[in-house]
Amino acid sequence: MSKKRIIIIVAIILFIITLIPFSITRYKDGGSVEYKALLYKYTKIHRLNEMSFTGYEDGWELKILGIMTFGNIDADIHVKPNENNEQKNIGSILLEVKEDTRTRKGATFVIKNNTDDEYSYGPVYTIEKFENNSWEEINTLTGDPLTWNSVIYKLKPGEEKELYIDWSLGYGELKSGTYRLVKSDLRKSKSPESRTYTVYAEFDIK
Repeated sequence: MSKKRIIIIVAIILFIITLIPFSITRYKDGGSVEYKALLYKYTKIHRLNEMSFTGYEDGWELKILGIMTFGNIDADIHVKPNENNEQKNIGSILLEVKEDTRTRKGATFVIKNNTDDEYSYGPVYTIEKFENNSWEEINTLTGDPLTWNSVIYKLKPGEEKELYIDWSLGYGELKSGTYRLVKSDLRKSKSPESRTYTVYAEFDIK
């Protein structure tokens, strides 16, 4: 075997070794698990978050050589109603449909930032329907994911904005049922991490 081939084989073996986790840490934050290798650190996130509608935030983070490279966290930041059906807005992002704007073709939504951080978001959204006791994303007219322009909007602390969503362009007219608008592209504007946050707004079509 030539010296060059031996060097290549050794290099491949060393590279594989850098990918094998040598440490697995289970955190007592709700169930997050961290896998650490020489080259990277991958964290499967499932941790408590009192701001979340579910009580948890789920997602993942990948750091290569100690630098945040990829990540996505679904914090499900949705406002919980209290016993008096009043909404607790403090410390959350609120997304809700504006009354008397719903049609089968679209609706106006209000997004409000009740945090101390500035957030950014784009035009991205999906629509889910509640059927068989679960939420399922409905099909687009073409059967393919919708495409979006690279537009970024800012939402300052305490600020609220109206969003008109014409879903008929991508999904067609909605039939009767319970739906929710899903926006999963919110980010903290000044955060170096690439985490994204998801907000929902439920609505009925009669």
